[in-house]
Amino acid sequence: MITNAKDAILAREAIGKSVDGLIELKAMKKDEEIEIYIIDNGIGIEQSILDKVFDPYFTTKFEAQGIGLGLYMSKMIIEKNMGGKLSCQNGKNGGAEFKIILNESKGGLNELS
Repeated sequence: MITNAKDAILAREAIGKSVDGLIELKAMKKDEEIEIYIIDNGIGIEQSILDKVFDPYFTTKFEAQGIGLGLYMSKMIIEKNMGGKLSCQNGKNGGAEFKIILNESKGGLNELS
């Protein structure tokens, strides 16, 4: 997700929208849940493909830059192995915002303690 954020920032610069690149990581605890946010100020995700970004082999990059498994694998690890949830949306700054929710009572958080 961080590599995708970096690529989105570089893509924004490539289309002539100069910006100081920003990748923000936030974590907070709400009751039994840990929420982790990865927010960038890149080009964002087109609304028409937003529901496809976690599909296996879906990519907007050239073949030499990726095969579309990174976000799919991230989702599988977080949701199947750690009992969490991974989602994304476009943020207020025009870039992408990924949200990971992990529950303390489910597996996968022991490694984070």
